[in-house]
Amino acid sequence: MTLWSVKDREGFLAALEAAQAGDCIQTESLETAAKSARELLCALNDLSRRRVDFVCLPAGLDTREPAGSAILAFCRSLLDLEKDERREKQQQGIQRAREEGKYRGRKPIAVDETLFDSVVALWREGKITAREAMKRLELKPNTFYRRIKEQEEQKMKDYKKMEKDIRAELKEAAKQSRQDLSELKKQVRAEAESVKHAADEALDLHDVEKEIRRGRRRAEAAHDDVVRQMKKDVEAETKELKKLMEKEEG
Repeated sequence: MTLWSVKDREGFLAALEAAQAGDCIQTESLETAAKSARELLCALNDLSRRRVDFVCLPAGLDTREPAGSAILAFCRSLLDLEKDERREKQQQGIQRAREEGKYRGRKPIAVDETLFDSVVALWREGKITAREAMKRLELKPNTFYRRIKEQEEQKMKDYKKMEKDIRAELKEAAKQSRQDLSELKKQVRAEAESVKHAADEALDLHDVEKEIRRGRRRAEAAHDDVVRQMKKDVEAETKELKKLMEKEEG
């Protein structure tokens, strides 16, 4: 547990970014934590979600105590109520705009995809914080994390398509192998018939039977070789696909 004793707004923002579950942020003034009541509610709600306590003794607020937790719960209810009212007004405005034929939907925020990918890569590697990534991209938290989610969903779609394509290729390869095996069997049977015909003319029945058995053994051996190779190919392709997916998910 770490006690973050902050004196100014900059110190509070730094503690807000670095605090971990079980830590406590302490300040001498609510103005240090927020510039407005709504901003304070949002900050307290975020700290509660992350299981970080907040203490401001001059204001009588200590979330480590039951009374402080009750105040926080009340503040969260106010914040939810405000969100619901704002959402309802927004929906009413959208509905009126639709009825008047003026609603075109929210315009997507333009983002340089190359810059976004490079900054997100730094963030995933732990080289920069989420706050720094948002600052570089000039994005708000909800837009930043929505873009991350969309990117992950697109990657999953790409993986599923890749898996589907590989399965189709394996299926086609197996089909071709069966066709090759069927053709091989036909050739073996033709050879066996030829041997039998020749045997009827020049060899006795015993020699003919021996030759046919040898032909069958060759056919079975060839069939087993083809099946073993096909299984090896399928297992190799499946392992490669799993490695690729585990690497991307990691």
